[in-house]
Amino acid sequence: MRSISLVLLAGLGACGGGGGSTTPDAPVVEGNPGFARPTAALKANNEDMPDKWVELGPADLTCLGTPANDPATTVAVELSTVVRDFQSDSLVPGATVTAFKNQDLTTPFFTGTADGNAAITIDIPVGVQRFGYKMTHETALDTLLLNQTVDPSMSSQTVSSIQTVSKSTGQTLPALIGVSRSAGTGVLAGAIRDCQGHEISNFIATVTTNPARTASDIMHVAGADTYYFSSTVGLPVRHTQKAMGSEDGLFMVIELSAAPTAYVQVWGYPTDADLASDNLTLIAELQTQVIADTVITGSYEPLRTP
Repeated sequence: MRSISLVLLAGLGACGGGGGSTTPDAPVVEGNPGFARPTAALKANNEDMPDKWVELGPADLTCLGTPANDPATTVAVELSTVVRDFQSDSLVPGATVTAFKNQDLTTPFFTGTADGNAAITIDIPVGVQRFGYKMTHETALDTLLLNQTVDPSMSSQTVSSIQTVSKSTGQTLPALIGVSRSAGTGVLAGAIRDCQGHEISNFIATVTTNPARTASDIMHVAGADTYYFSSTVGLPVRHTQKAMGSEDGLFMVIELSAAPTAYVQVWGYPTDADLASDNLTLIAELQTQVIADTVITGSYEPLRTP
């Protein structure tokens, strides 16, 4: 299962002097150039070996629309991990990590600094359901990772790593998709998985100003432009190379105007019959914000009811 930290690659490169620009590489879709109707139904995938993916069949969406089942922690959890750079996998000692409830940075419950070996133990109190991380370091871009969970009843747990992206990497990779970033814009990104935890392919994603439930009601955030990844190299590619999500389930939406509230939405055709009838369905949604010059990532799964 690929880390969603890979979606931090682009969109935060060195700022151009004026506004941003995108090299034309596909027909423009109204409201978001990267939000064209998929040409295939949603599929589940598994990474058998690094960058080697196998399609398993239709995505499992049996939990879509069912009641959410997010038990809160019943014990205080000590979550041990290390901070690494996504590209080099190098340790990032001295990184500051803040953990907060849900998607709200104003409700932190932990702040600490990774030690000389980049190790850190995050204290999660009783009563936490979903939470997020903010990671900062003088050599890295500010990074937020949302929609995380832990075993609610296990007091000691381990996550292999949480990842940042260096400023130098952020300056060089936007050229992969022919983008010159606009200063003051934000990036929202993530990975989408089905009810079995398998990465989903053939989806499209956007960021909206409203919690749309039909495709005709979508109101794209100004400037939104979605890019998908090549599953064989783990990097974002141009619209002409990938117009919908690949087997790794990764996406990013760039050139977003700062906003206190936004909705990251993932859409697709659950079945071939839905594809034939153009029944485009909302698969996942996460309410968050758009912060200027900041990347916010998240783990996405089929949308539940409260």
